[in-house]
Amino acid sequence: MSAAVLLLGATGLLAGAVQAQTLTSNSTGTHDGYYYSFWKDSGSASMTLHPGGRYSSQWTSNTNNWVGGKGWNPGGPRVVNYSGYYGVNNSQNSYLALYGWTRSPLIEYYVIESYGSYNPASCAGGVDYGSFQSDGATYNVRRCLRQNAPSIEGNNSTFYQYFSVRNPKKGFGNISGTITVANHFNYWASRGLNLGNHDYMVFATEGYQSQGSSDITISSGGGSNPPPGGGSKTIVVRARGTAGGETISLKVNNATIASWTLTTSMANYTATTSASGGSLVEFTNDGGNRDVQVDYLSVNGSVRQAEAQTYNTGVYQNGSCGGGNGLSEWMHCNGAIGFGNL
Repeated sequence: MSAAVLLLGATGLLAGAVQAQTLTSNSTGTHDGYYYSFWKDSGSASMTLHPGGRYSSQWTSNTNNWVGGKGWNPGGPRVVNYSGYYGVNNSQNSYLALYGWTRSPLIEYYVIESYGSYNPASCAGGVDYGSFQSDGATYNVRRCLRQNAPSIEGNNSTFYQYFSVRNPKKGFGNISGTITVANHFNYWASRGLNLGNHDYMVFATEGYQSQGSSDITISSGGGSNPPPGGGSKTIVVRARGTAGGETISLKVNNATIASWTLTTSMANYTATTSASGGSLVEFTNDGGNRDVQVDYLSVNGSVRQAEAQTYNTGVYQNGSCGGGNGLSEWMHCNGAIGFGNL
């Protein structure tokens, strides 16, 4: 499915009561507190902006490719809730996904919740990066390369695409769900799939040589979003190595906050930060007899046990690194334990 370049030059909104606005040509901007994007290369696709986080769309088979939705600019590690109607079926080439971009590096990313006849991560020459658990489902991760393709930086860009594809995918018709975005960002980072500076992030509908409709409402919340205004937090990581000399790093929102070299004795390693977002502890110098045991991470005294976290890409289970359910405090391989949002 071709990437969509979202052109600048949004249609502004006049002051006054918020009214529905129907888009039929390429546009980005804000509407009732939400960022929106709409792009098509041809055809009759349209998207209507309703009050709040709601948008609706419809497209016919004379549309080659279109994508649009509502969200935020900049994007980041939110908890995204969505509900509404997704009017396609398995014979139509379409998807419903959290969709965004970063710069430096230029990355196009997707958290695919539902799709029709084509899995958007089925790119030729792509690389699979395992799977992890989040929000009641397994997400399969794949990286694809786009060359001389449309992007937010021009029509002939080369960049990677990151995909998390929900398994099982959501159905069609009435649909709802939650995406803990930090879990995806953290897992990607633990596999070396780093993001850049966040540009926009929308919950999008896309259609490609198909027909369908959607009516979707989004919101952000549920207890795991970064606290408003930040605020200083004291983070304690309690850990040890088996050989001594193991190196671990604390990362928040993909940025390294602190790094430590472990001894063989369990000890507390402390950092203070005002950063918010997804947090992880990463093991980076596996080799020989080096393994890492992480007892817990605490945030201002609130303890999160390592063996209770949703993923661990450093544990060796079922014959591979990251090959188990992740419920372990051990990292036998280079990888990371995700500890959720700070």
